[in-house]
Amino acid sequence: MSERTSFRLPGHDLNPFAEKKCLLSLLAAYSRQWNPRNLEAPWYEPWSQIFADLVTRHPSLSVAPQPYLWYDPTSEPHTTPGPAHLLSTHDEQLDDVQDDVGNTTLDSVRSSSVPSHRNRSRIPDFAITRKVSFLRPDNFSQVLHLDRRVTYLGLPLLAELKVSGARCHDIQTSLLNAIKPMTLARDQLFKQASHLFQMYPHQESVILVAISGFWWSYFIYPRALSEKFGPPPKDDDNEEEEEEDLDLEHDIRLPSQNGIHDALTQDPLTASNSSETPIQVLQEHLYGFPLSALQDNPESPAHFHTVLPQGRVMLHENGWSDYLLYGTAPSNQVLSLILDRLHSVVHVHYDGRMG
Repeated sequence: MSERTSFRLPGHDLNPFAEKKCLLSLLAAYSRQWNPRNLEAPWYEPWSQIFADLVTRHPSLSVAPQPYLWYDPTSEPHTTPGPAHLLSTHDEQLDDVQDDVGNTTLDSVRSSSVPSHRNRSRIPDFAITRKVSFLRPDNFSQVLHLDRRVTYLGLPLLAELKVSGARCHDIQTSLLNAIKPMTLARDQLFKQASHLFQMYPHQESVILVAISGFWWSYFIYPRALSEKFGPPPKDDDNEEEEEEDLDLEHDIRLPSQNGIHDALTQDPLTASNSSETPIQVLQEHLYGFPLSALQDNPESPAHFHTVLPQGRVMLHENGWSDYLLYGTAPSNQVLSLILDRLHSVVHVHYDGRMG
């Protein structure tokens, strides 16, 4: 068996109920009874749990729902962070430390809360944030929790979630149905990443994750590629990203269903038909379904992400990955690799180049 195919989210190991919570959230979002209009909103619950369980062992990594990405072209961009043990709290830096939690006047509130007409903004569905902090030399405030200051907030991962494709029990059809919402998510992520690079001129790459229901894919997106497309487009005041009406539930190919994906409630080994060959049983174990269910469709550019072979277990860095189905062996592998990258952002590449 290839490496990391049995990877479990750290949160599932720490909390014996976390995995079942996530499964029930996925089933509720997929259900015709509890999500009859196939809306995007119910999918926020399971995917917020997935990201939170992924980074649960890292105190400096958190999941931010709908983070506000903004920049003012005339203002100073965010600076590169330094290691906490190298930060000085003497002389002029001490003034900055104290000013972070100093007394607030009405004028300062007004000036900091009224947006400039020059601001450019985007709001992804999720981000994984990294925070650099250190203890203040003198805890002069009587307010709890202010003995530590956050000196930097980085964004190593952005995620955009769209509705599930039209619900079905066939793997190939499910993959094809995910293409349209995934394409929309990817397009929005490119715009969001462009804003991120404007905010953080020292950041060289960001992990982009596009999601549609159970399906997802990723892109290690470099600044150099973003710069080829030019600066982010100018947004009108109070403009929100427009959602295309996908109308995915009125697919004439779909029979009447109750919306519960039976395969998700069964053990693939015990659920396998006795007539299946040993290879098919192994594929059920590795993927969650036999590979014969996935045949390349010449009309579609989407392909299912297969298990990474030993010696080549690494993240794909040339464009979008193939489609991953959450809970399958390829998805487990890639999530473990993304966690490794986030770990390196915290402990090795703390200069902000990766978020």
